Amino acid sequence: MLFLRLAFASIFIASCLTRLADGATLEGDEVEALRSIGETVGKTDWKFDDTDPCSGVWGWIDEPLSPYIANNVTCDCTFNNNNTCHVTHM
Repeated sequence: MLFLRLAFASIFIASCLTRLADGATLEGDEVEALRSIGETVGKTDWKFDDTDPCSGVWGWIDEPLSPYIANNVTCDCTFNNNNTCHVTHM
C-alpha cells in the first residue's frame, strides 16, 4: 500500500512540475537518448514527433501497470528560467 501511495505521489508531483513548466522542452540529446532506449526496450507508445517527452501526456506518464511497475518518464523543467527540461526518472 505504501508503494502505491509513493507511486501516486510521484505521478502527481511530475504532473504538477510539467504544468508549471509550460513551454519548457527536453534537450535534443536527451530526446535522442530516450529514442535509443525506447528502440532497445521495444517501446511503441513514445511519440517523439507529436509531443515533448516532458509534456506529461499519455505515453509519457501512464497509470501504473502494477504495484511494482510504472510506465513513466519524469522530468524536471526548472532549468534555464523554466525553459529547459531534463529527465530525472524513467
